[in-house]
Amino acid sequence: MYIEDSIPEVKYNNFKTQKAATFESTVAVTGASTFTGVATFSAAPVFSSGTTRAVNLNALVGATIVLTAADSGSVNINRSTSGTPSWTLPTNVAGLNYTFVVASTTAGFTVTGGTIKAKTSATGTAISGTTLTNTQGTAVVGDTITLVADGTNWVTTSQSGIFAAT
Repeated sequence: MYIEDSIPEVKYNNFKTQKAATFESTVAVTGASTFTGVATFSAAPVFSSGTTRAVNLNALVGATIVLTAADSGSVNINRSTSGTPSWTLPTNVAGLNYTFVVASTTAGFTVTGGTIKAKTSATGTAISGTTLTNTQGTAVVGDTITLVADGTNWVTTSQSGIFAAT
């Protein structure tokens, strides 16, 4: 049964309220939806379609993380307090993408795998190599770089901070 079948006003003028709405069970939304204002969730929302991005707080004390194609779309956060953690990219398949973020400036990090094309900074000189490095000496919390595979190279689609390639 639909609410508009029971309340004619809803059927002809849509469902609107100026009051806060609380739902005491599961709410399923189908079709396009627009939320205006603040949406507050008491638990993590679950989406059945669209893009999701996993956040991996996985770079601790010199860890080496081997990424897979299943990790594509992930945000990988360097929160290491020592050592130089590193990520290894999977085989280059067009469309794979990974974001790397600095959360601690007490250790730099590296990303390796195939040819990586980036810049020394967001507006800097083009660089290319098989290892991309964000050093402790230049790291700033919030530095980030997103790499996308084009089938041959890993290319930067967004970047803040200073990086080097070897």
